[in-house]
Amino acid sequence: MAIDIQDLEIIALKLGTDFDFYKNKNIFLTGGTGFFGKWLLGSFIYLNDIHNLNISVTILSRSPEKFKQDYPHFTNHENFAFIQGDIRSFSECDEQYDLIIHAATDASVALNKSKPELMRNTIIDGAKRICELADRVNCKRILYTSSGAAYGPQPESLTHMPETFADNALFNHNDAYASAKLESEKYFKENAPCDVVIARCFAFAGPYLPLNGGYAFGNFIDDILNKRDIVIHGDGSSIRSYLYASDLVVWLMKLLSSGKNRENYNVGSERGISISQLAEIISNISGSKNKVKILGKVSSTRGSRNYVPNVDKIRCELPLGECVSLEDAIKKTIKFYSGIDIIPSSL
Repeated sequence: MAIDIQDLEIIALKLGTDFDFYKNKNIFLTGGTGFFGKWLLGSFIYLNDIHNLNISVTILSRSPEKFKQDYPHFTNHENFAFIQGDIRSFSECDEQYDLIIHAATDASVALNKSKPELMRNTIIDGAKRICELADRVNCKRILYTSSGAAYGPQPESLTHMPETFADNALFNHNDAYASAKLESEKYFKENAPCDVVIARCFAFAGPYLPLNGGYAFGNFIDDILNKRDIVIHGDGSSIRSYLYASDLVVWLMKLLSSGKNRENYNVGSERGISISQLAEIISNISGSKNKVKILGKVSSTRGSRNYVPNVDKIRCELPLGECVSLEDAIKKTIKFYSGIDIIPSSL
């Protein structure tokens, strides 16, 4: 299943002023087989094929052959090459790379709980290896996709988390993922041999988001597609926001081209919505006859009640906005996985 052509056209339209920056660039990409990676690869293919940007990408993957087999439409491109390995132990690279996008390390709740040291070491060691690589290959700019979790728990009184929120103010050092993200950001700022821009990413929506992972949006879509009741184990009051994947790509690529050196930028939607409201909206849009059940138990998952970014900084400096609403993100995702076309209201 390929990315919708309309999404790719919008991405190209929004990135038109950056074509000169990306033309003929050689990029090293980690996390290229994940949610972020698939969308970036799909966008690079479109920009090369339709706009002749001649972007070359080397993708680091633990299992490149499996990825090629499962997603041939992302891999059968003359400008793409794969390196097999882990972010902590991949082979030396002979090529020179203009840009590095370090998007590896998913926010795995299970791994964070069961093997916190592995989670932590993967993040920190990955940052070190990327800095070493950047120095060796004469890289000019690095984009590091960090996480909004690096702020620590968002205060109940703060509806939208700004970049100016004091680092570590309310931090829970028992959270390996969050603390390692913060530490890795510091490492990049102190050790990167070139420009580095840090994207503190929040929550997202769209095709290729895992449907059976730790993401409410994906889990609820999976329930709808399999005609199950949507079951919320907590009280449903946690507030999240969801930026659609095509907007995500534009924001990340704009940060790589134009973000300020050694600055943090929040990446995400400002539209906060409760988990229970999200479930009801997904159910209503899909026309599901199944129920939304809220069990009312206190959630034991990582995070705070609020997890919504303030994005004034990125809006003002670049500037950027949201092209796809939450409702249309839901329709597009359902269509992608089911083939059922619920016409987006903005189209």
